[in-house]
Amino acid sequence: MTIKASKAKSVHKHQSHSCASDCSCHSHSSNSGKGHAHSQGPLTISSEEKSVLLELKQCSQLPVSRFVMSSSTEKEARFVSLAPVYIEALDDSMESVKQKGTVLSKLEKKRLICLDYDIPMQGYDYTLHTNSALFAYFTETVNEAKKNSSFLCDTAEIEFGSIALTEFGSSQSL
Repeated sequence: MTIKASKAKSVHKHQSHSCASDCSCHSHSSNSGKGHAHSQGPLTISSEEKSVLLELKQCSQLPVSRFVMSSSTEKEARFVSLAPVYIEALDDSMESVKQKGTVLSKLEKKRLICLDYDIPMQGYDYTLHTNSALFAYFTETVNEAKKNSSFLCDTAEIEFGSIALTEFGSSQSL
């Protein structure tokens, strides 16, 4: 993943982090230490993961989104179809976005980063995400599917978020 650090710095404004219930910055349960990267053996960090962590140390935040299908008639019907989505170019392929998403998910599982869809980046233009070929394909797929009367979802949405280092992630030497 490479978003130009200088461009990212000029666009990003550091925000204080407010954890949501699904944030993995720290445990929200009483089982302190169980299942945490803090309490496990030495961390193994791949070169792709290291690249993301180094970029976050330079920029403080990176943009992320997720693609959601929902129903205009059943408010409870809402399904995350693809997440996390990190777009670097308008023509990023499904395969490359899934690969980047896997790297981000692994870092989140290791509690090195937090993916937060409740806190979009202030001042960041998510046009790269909304105008991407992948989101256009997702929207087209939902529009085709809604022609089938048994298909519940009729709306393609995109939710904007941010990627930030956790305190634990910040403390790692790379």
